[in-house]
Amino acid sequence: MKMKTLAIAASALVLLVSGAQAAPVLSLSPVVSSQLVGNTFSLDVKITGLGSEIVSVFDLNIYFNPAQLKAVSYSLGSGLGGPWTDLGLDPAAPGSPTDSFDLFAYSNLVDPLDPLTDDNLAGLQTDDSFVLMTLNFQAIGAGVSQVWFGAGANERDLVGRNALLLQDVQFQDACVAVNSPTGGNNSCNQIPEPNSYALLGLGLFAAFAPTLARRRKAD
Repeated sequence: MKMKTLAIAASALVLLVSGAQAAPVLSLSPVVSSQLVGNTFSLDVKITGLGSEIVSVFDLNIYFNPAQLKAVSYSLGSGLGGPWTDLGLDPAAPGSPTDSFDLFAYSNLVDPLDPLTDDNLAGLQTDDSFVLMTLNFQAIGAGVSQVWFGAGANERDLVGRNALLLQDVQFQDACVAVNSPTGGNNSCNQIPEPNSYALLGLGLFAAFAPTLARRRKAD
């Protein structure tokens, strides 16, 4: 009886963890990339799981190791919908940071004082998964660089409906391994997200619970 109760509890926890994953996720794609020194390449900043929400403003800082990577340029994604004003810093401009992209843009369709204008943007952001922007890099030095979202004030802000910040957004970083054209063994070792560990553990428990129950009964 006790094992049956535990199995039911495990199933409920799986559903809870799965439900938590329904929150918006801002990710860098691809999550893992291998490059040679001298290559130029891109990472997409994607959002998924918006549901009925929108993205009307974003203020993001995305960091990397300047010993391995150099910021070249960026462009807004076509999935944002309608005209946008882009106030982000040009990474090639004098005085721009060498270790990050500083990105800020807002939709010209949305008036913060008129919530009805949110529907104008929602009508264009018809998919809850789209590219916010594309970041362009050059690989300049052998090694491994994480590419991550800043966690300071105004470094990971996304505004949705009614001019309110989106809550419970999950952020997924990326890793870029850079090797010399003449050889090298630098690589990314990705660590599963905590939710992945939880689901794996609960799944294994649910799978082995009946066996444990039979053994307990036999004893």
